[in-house]
Amino acid sequence: MVQMHCIDMNAWYSRIDRPDRPDFVLFDLDPPDEGFALGVRVAHLVRAALDGLELRSYVKTSGADGLHVLVPISRRHGYETTHRFAELVARQIADENPGVATTEWLKRKREGVLVDYHQNGWGKTIASVYSVRPKPGAPVSTPLRWEELDERVRPRDFGMREALERIERHGDLFEPVLHGGQSLGAALRRLEREARRS
Repeated sequence: MVQMHCIDMNAWYSRIDRPDRPDFVLFDLDPPDEGFALGVRVAHLVRAALDGLELRSYVKTSGADGLHVLVPISRRHGYETTHRFAELVARQIADENPGVATTEWLKRKREGVLVDYHQNGWGKTIASVYSVRPKPGAPVSTPLRWEELDERVRPRDFGMREALERIERHGDLFEPVLHGGQSLGAALRRLEREARRS
């Protein structure tokens, strides 16, 4: 990969044996310029919404300027299902938190943090966990514990040295994401009912 001048690695959400069955649902949070603290706030809103649906979630820095919230799932849901689930959660958060969270794709119309559910699609990729990014200081996409994620965190705080030290200290915080085990069925049905009522 070095010979091909590859710095960051971007992976699918599914594995080669079942490419149509993702391992997780992704919420890609894109804060406004200089708005990472707001991104942290929205990440916690996403977590609270998922907790309300009785789904575990995990968070990592993107290694650039955003955050990724991941929901590990059993490998029986297709991308159409994960996209719909992410859309319903994202729209609910945006509706309940105007000016803080949005699903508006166009940057010039956007106010707040984009909760991008469109990343849940066949063939989409994200910066892999522990991937170095081609940014000043070579930041790394780093998994965090939820209790660590507060307004003091900055995405560029996590470089290669810090990522390795964190693995030594905490183990692989991303590892549970690859074990899935959660079904979206009940949560998706609940969200669809709520969407019809609103």
